[in-house]
Amino acid sequence: MKAFEHTDTYFNRILNEIYEKSPLQKKRIQTYLASRTEKYFTAAEQFSRDYLSYIEFVKIPLSYVVDAYLQLCSDALKCQKYFMKTGKYPLEFAADVYDELYNDPVRMRSHMIGLALSQFLWPSHYEMHLLFDTALADRAATVKTYLEIGPGHGLYLRKAIARLNLNTRFTAVDISSESIGITRSLLQFFNPECTAIDYITQDMLKLDFPDGYDFITMGEVLEHVNYPDKLLTKLCSLLRPSGRSFISTCVNAPSIDHVYHFKSVEQIRDMAESCGLEILDERILPVDNLPLEQIIEMKLTINWCAVVKKTGDT
Repeated sequence: MKAFEHTDTYFNRILNEIYEKSPLQKKRIQTYLASRTEKYFTAAEQFSRDYLSYIEFVKIPLSYVVDAYLQLCSDALKCQKYFMKTGKYPLEFAADVYDELYNDPVRMRSHMIGLALSQFLWPSHYEMHLLFDTALADRAATVKTYLEIGPGHGLYLRKAIARLNLNTRFTAVDISSESIGITRSLLQFFNPECTAIDYITQDMLKLDFPDGYDFITMGEVLEHVNYPDKLLTKLCSLLRPSGRSFISTCVNAPSIDHVYHFKSVEQIRDMAESCGLEILDERILPVDNLPLEQIIEMKLTINWCAVVKKTGDT
């Protein structure tokens, strides 16, 4: 942690609040940070400065943000224990998740705010965001239309706006009105000049976009629906010629809002390919710092993300 020994930083304001409330998280985070590079700490400091300015603007105290993150971690641990005991995720149907979480603005707000911190505090989430950023940068010159399915906390969409031309047309679709509200609020604060954004609160499968998109992001969505193959097929149909998509999901990842249980990375790959997608680049990101063979044997969580295109496309 040589790059981050000073205490007068925005990132440390967040860390210290977490450390005071959770010795367990303090130990886990410090172990992770011990191996981080200067590049990571620079990005984490920029994120923290920006996010703290945002929450101050919308009058959300830092204590609420940290409590939301700790609740996220606590929920994850409870779900993991349930999964190890039963082999099942806590909820089976997406409709139940909608009733219990997505349609509950209080719980959904806390969940999204907590997830925002995970972008720099959970190793796999940080690595997924790096691949997303790289994919965007590689295609920035050709992207004129951008679709995000499930923007959640809005951080990926904010990055897309930063990477792409201001003339790009953006669309954000989420089944949760609270998620759309958080995303809209975040972007109005950071990118008031970007007005070419369509916000849609709806089930993606009920929508039709005949013109398609040059780039589609669908991060951490497939595990939230009962028929992820339908979403992948829909995504494939919406990719324009030479279009690209960033997708992510997870294996053996019980959560309060996960209903589809991917049992292996191979299962995800096979589904993507059967839906007409070709994987161009991918990351396999175990959550625990153990050999992959042991992770698989113990059925521990693996995050997965990829850049894809239509099979046979250029």
